[in-house]
Amino acid sequence: MKPDDPPSDALFDVYHALRASRRRYVIHILLESSEEELMVRTLARQIAAIEEDIPPDHAAGEPYRNVYNALSQTHLSTLSDAKIVVYDPNRQTVAKGSNFQIAVLVSVLNRSIYQILQDDALPDVDDLKL
Repeated sequence: MKPDDPPSDALFDVYHALRASRRRYVIHILLESSEEELMVRTLARQIAAIEEDIPPDHAAGEPYRNVYNALSQTHLSTLSDAKIVVYDPNRQTVAKGSNFQIAVLVSVLNRSIYQILQDDALPDVDDLKL
């Protein structure tokens, strides 16, 4: 790739996939998990807990169902298309895909840039958490 070449379609797909907060939550949860794959219901419960600001074992009812349906119908297939996750709709499992680390890096960089812009000051390189 030459310096003036446009970004690859894969990077565009990663950026597109990171637009929704629930997709970013999926990435964060998978990153923090010691398991190789997670059940969709586990992801839905954890995301509902984040959104409702409650413990995961209290995430149930309508908020949980809304997250579960959105993950199953939209978000996981978008992440899968971008190869960020491997989603098996039959088994209802999610694992890290080949572009997972790229998505983590892009997410961390975007968060750091946002914080810099909000603070209107450049931090020391040592203060950035990567």
